[in-house]
Amino acid sequence: MFVLKFLVLGAIIFGAIVFSLLPILSAHFFQPTLKDSIRFNVYFLPLSFLGNIVLSWGFIQGSKLFGNTVMLGGIQTGVYAVVVTFLSILFLQQKISVTSIIGLVLIVIGTIFLNK
Repeated sequence: MFVLKFLVLGAIIFGAIVFSLLPILSAHFFQPTLKDSIRFNVYFLPLSFLGNIVLSWGFIQGSKLFGNTVMLGGIQTGVYAVVVTFLSILFLQQKISVTSIIGLVLIVIGTIFLNK
């Protein structure tokens, strides 16, 4: 039972990381044109497909196992927000404001409350 819970949470986190990575890669490597947008989606379709399969499996199994999809969605949202912020700073050299840091802390706190 513990191993299955670990796998489900890992699937949710993996899916959130994949879907956090896609917009950062798009902004970093491609121009904001329709042609580049189509190219990006074709190139990264396998990664998107894999992330979607893993995330879907995590939600399906997690809803049976935990009985709380709100909690799983909260985990996904929290991981997504933190990873997008971190990757934006790392790859896009974006600055983070104090307000953004406070927002991230509130998201993490909200995710913790959803797990209670």
